[in-house]
Amino acid sequence: MATRISDYDEHKRAVAEALRELDRTLDALVQALSHGPDILVEVEGATGSKAAVRRVCDAYLALDHGDANADQEADDDEDDGARKPTRGVLGVVGVNAHVLARAQDVNAAKEQLQSQCTRIKHRHLRIPVPDARGRKVVKLLPMARVILRELGRPSLSLLAAYRKIPILTGRPRRIAYTWSHTRAVYRKSRDELMGLLEDLGPAAEVDRLRLRSLPPGETHLAWLREHYTHMRANVWFDGVDKRNRGRAQLVARLPMLFPAGRSRNLPQIDYPDTDPQPQREREGKLEPKRFLESLPVYRYLPTGRHAARR
Repeated sequence: MATRISDYDEHKRAVAEALRELDRTLDALVQALSHGPDILVEVEGATGSKAAVRRVCDAYLALDHGDANADQEADDDEDDGARKPTRGVLGVVGVNAHVLARAQDVNAAKEQLQSQCTRIKHRHLRIPVPDARGRKVVKLLPMARVILRELGRPSLSLLAAYRKIPILTGRPRRIAYTWSHTRAVYRKSRDELMGLLEDLGPAAEVDRLRLRSLPPGETHLAWLREHYTHMRANVWFDGVDKRNRGRAQLVARLPMLFPAGRSRNLPQIDYPDTDPQPQREREGKLEPKRFLESLPVYRYLPTGRHAARR
């Protein structure tokens, strides 16, 4: 898909504005945490409240590749491959209403940045870049990555930038961390996939021919996001939270915030094993060999193709 200069400039301005708002709200949150009174905090491996608060702030600010708490995948904005298990920074912080409001501002800014980048997720540009020998070669790069380079943020991890700060809506009584193993399969129509392949230009011509060669009745294929391991937290509330829940489960790569109220008690926290245990492979419904080279797309096994059409 051709991109007009005016369209590119519009997307660049929107991404730049969203990044500025994220930086502004993160700075306000860190200031509130660093100078807020009566903060309750426990962070795995931290000794003393000052060190724990510093760990929390560093975790929230870690947005670039190379930061200790950011994701390290080169193509994190596409998020199609397997990810290495990352422990993150585990712990909780009990705070007042002012700090909670600043954290909600951060999450709103993260949502806005993700919305702007999602609009251009499957758009690419041909850009001259130096190869290993210093020679200029033309590469097809995601538009979001090109924009980030021009904005002076080439190392930004979009996964880290999108990741919301977990905010509990009640006082936790107990928190138990656990490793979770995930494999996501998305059902995609042939028309959807052909549109994505058209955006990739001549480099995907072989895949376009391969897609056209499928029998007419095979209308859908599987977009596979491979196994990845991440941290989850099971939370038991002291009574129920504002959503009338006695228990909740959430992704917990970042320290969790909760309304401290008048209590000075921290919840019981059960931290997980150092390394996740290996998982057995389940028998799948997909062909073992990838069908397209330029996209993580697989055919369903013959027994599952009828179900995939529905």
